[in-house]
Amino acid sequence: MKNKINEVTIAEPCTQNWDEMEKGEGFKFCSACSKNVIDFSGYTNAEIINVLTNAASAVCGRISQNQLNQLNYHLTVVPTRNRDWMRYLGVLAIGMSIFVTDAKAGKLKTPIEIAKTIGYKADDKKPVVPAKIYGYVIGADKKPIAGVRLSILDTKYATLTDKNGRYEILLDKKFNISKNQLMVESLRYSAFLTLDFSKQKQNILELKKIEPMIMGRVLMAPKKK
Repeated sequence: MKNKINEVTIAEPCTQNWDEMEKGEGFKFCSACSKNVIDFSGYTNAEIINVLTNAASAVCGRISQNQLNQLNYHLTVVPTRNRDWMRYLGVLAIGMSIFVTDAKAGKLKTPIEIAKTIGYKADDKKPVVPAKIYGYVIGADKKPIAGVRLSILDTKYATLTDKNGRYEILLDKKFNISKNQLMVESLRYSAFLTLDFSKQKQNILELKKIEPMIMGRVLMAPKKK
């Protein structure tokens, strides 16, 4: 007997406002239907399937169309029955972790070369932190975008773009230059930029619109022929 191919769908999308819902840990509470709505935006395929297959009742969720497409593509490639999908993903995840561990363990240590250095100064290789960095933010239409909040990941440094799309962040001498990821804090846009601290002016950062999300009851049922 052939395994049934399942399909993940949201038959009746919800029209409630996600931003106005009461926030919880990994979900929001919808007062209109008195249910928790899971935010699947950061979930992997395996995690979403795990939630759906182990749920005791209907699952309300927030998910992108791209995620739905990925889920259904994998469900088509790997036909499943009952929990076979989770077993497959679990074996795959374990196999990948073993592969990565073995790859790390198999790396040979580079021999340390001992050489005499004449006139070496400890400060010669000390990185110089610029007093500030600045740059410009544009949209897909190449026009400047104002009022966008930017921050350096895992730091307190943040700023807003002006009417010309220009941003500027002042740094101090104690700044850790290993923190070099500039991120956009926006519900409408998504973008990252790796900062180059050897110069003040950074590359132009082009924003991409975040894919619209779909809300509603997330169902996993046999695919219709």
